[in-house]
Amino acid sequence: MNWQQFQTFLWLRWRLRINQLRRAGTANFVILAVLAGAALVVAVFLFAGCLLVGLFALPQALPGVLLLVWDGLVLAFLFCWCIGLITDLQRSEVLSLDKFMHLPVSPAGGFLINYVSSFFSLTLLVFLPAMLGLALGMILGKGAALLLTLPLLAAFVLMVTALTYQFQGWLASLMINPRRRRTVIVIVTMTFVLICQLPNLVNIFRPWENQEREQIAKRWSGEQAELERSVSAGKITLDQFRQKQEEHQQQIDQMNQRTWLHVQEAARLINLALPPGWLALGAADAADGQVVPALLGTLGLGLIGAGSLWRSYRTTVRLYTGQFTSGSERSAAPVPAPRTEAVASSPALLEKKLPWLSEYAAAITLGSFRSLTRAPEAKLLLLAPILMVVIFGGLLFRHSGDLPEAARPLLLFGVMATILLSMFQLMGNQFGFDRNGFRVFVLCAAPRRDILLGKNLATAPLVLGLAMLVVAILQIISPLRLEHFLALLPLSVSMYLLFCLAANALSILAPLPVAAGSLKPRNVKGIPLLLHVAFVFVLPMVMAPTMLPLGIEFLAERLGWIAGMPLCLLLSLVECGVVIYLYHLILDWEGLWLQAREQRILDIVTQKGE
Repeated sequence: MNWQQFQTFLWLRWRLRINQLRRAGTANFVILAVLAGAALVVAVFLFAGCLLVGLFALPQALPGVLLLVWDGLVLAFLFCWCIGLITDLQRSEVLSLDKFMHLPVSPAGGFLINYVSSFFSLTLLVFLPAMLGLALGMILGKGAALLLTLPLLAAFVLMVTALTYQFQGWLASLMINPRRRRTVIVIVTMTFVLICQLPNLVNIFRPWENQEREQIAKRWSGEQAELERSVSAGKITLDQFRQKQEEHQQQIDQMNQRTWLHVQEAARLINLALPPGWLALGAADAADGQVVPALLGTLGLGLIGAGSLWRSYRTTVRLYTGQFTSGSERSAAPVPAPRTEAVASSPALLEKKLPWLSEYAAAITLGSFRSLTRAPEAKLLLLAPILMVVIFGGLLFRHSGDLPEAARPLLLFGVMATILLSMFQLMGNQFGFDRNGFRVFVLCAAPRRDILLGKNLATAPLVLGLAMLVVAILQIISPLRLEHFLALLPLSVSMYLLFCLAANALSILAPLPVAAGSLKPRNVKGIPLLLHVAFVFVLPMVMAPTMLPLGIEFLAERLGWIAGMPLCLLLSLVECGVVIYLYHLILDWEGLWLQAREQRILDIVTQKGE
């Protein structure tokens, strides 16, 4: 691409942006102008603030302090950059290359324009001046050796933008298939959410807590009280008391110094292993007079960025030449193998039989399970219990050892209730996610109770499997008595069946239409919405009777009626049998209710959005 073509592309890029703003309306233009002005003001203030920090606050700082300062700035930048990446997962080319294929323009030139256009982001506008100001302040404050920070910063920006551009191009090639597109969005979003929960996991384990520090503080509190009594009694002088205090303070200072050395070693190791940390490592070592890490970091980051751009360019060319979409069309149709009656093939998933279930119930169970494992919105809802266990379960696991042994089964009740509560959007609106597929249930000859039974059994392996995983972790962290541990399985089954009965009733009474690939109900009316909100408050009362075995055992032990008898286990088994019988009985009534309302449900779940 020559210079004239480059100017033409830049002018075209500018005109397209102006036209987009004009079509958006005056109000949108004013809002964007205000946001852009605010971002510029923030960028200027961050540049000035970081420049002053690097010029006056950091010249005398230790290399370890500089390393952590740069790490904090890099982590904040990467976090905001990932948020921007989530909002625009698939790469949208500013200038679509297929519009210029008939012109004497090289694809590399158009690719370069699109890549440079990706620099115009709010994150770079805010954080790049801050990092540049910090680098310039350290150069002015510590000397010319830190000039190596500038090419190191440029290589860091190149690596981040190139890797992001390559990642977005790869996602664009995957998202050609609409079903795969929704799955990719779900996976990337949940991955980002899980990464954001890392601080919560760190807070659970609290690696910064030092047992030695706690032991010293506990021992000193006792010694200090004894020394104060000795001073009051005249056994030791005030100078001797102050000498003891100084010795204790020296011990604390030595321990803090060891902790600081461990933090520096861990930070250097992490920065050395992860390429984004090479910027902080090179800048800190350059401030200490070592230029080799900065040079190697610049070279390494530059090579990663250049390699990513090369791979991204190849992906772009393959995408626009149809290599991602034409493979299936060009391939010859396979020749069908001759049928042989002697060879028996294994049945497909929907043709398999499940024990103790009718043919209708087995087919609906397997079909619903396949739908749950394939639909992106269902995957998102199924991952929600894992997030809730990670977020809220951390607090329980952190203090689980402080609970009395008889109260530890309450942890499972809380975790199981949390898992079921996170599933009510899916199980409380079972037919809404079927959409047009609900016609299959209306037209089929299956008993309506088998439809509800199949729907309930489809989610059972996922819910109960996650619950058993939590039980295993709970047993490792805070061991339960053997009879209580064995009682957790019937307790979980009872809670799940009661939840299914309530969710079936809600699905029949207040179905909500849900758009394909979405979790948000459409055309929601007041009464169904109120019923779904009320379900959240009614659910704990529905599952509360499952805690009767534990409460009866606790009361009997307090009154001294039993000694060494596994009363909770026996009562849990009896209660589970009663719940199974009630589930079988009530499911017949709910099946008749579903048959009476299936036409109304069909009209609701298949209606088009307004």
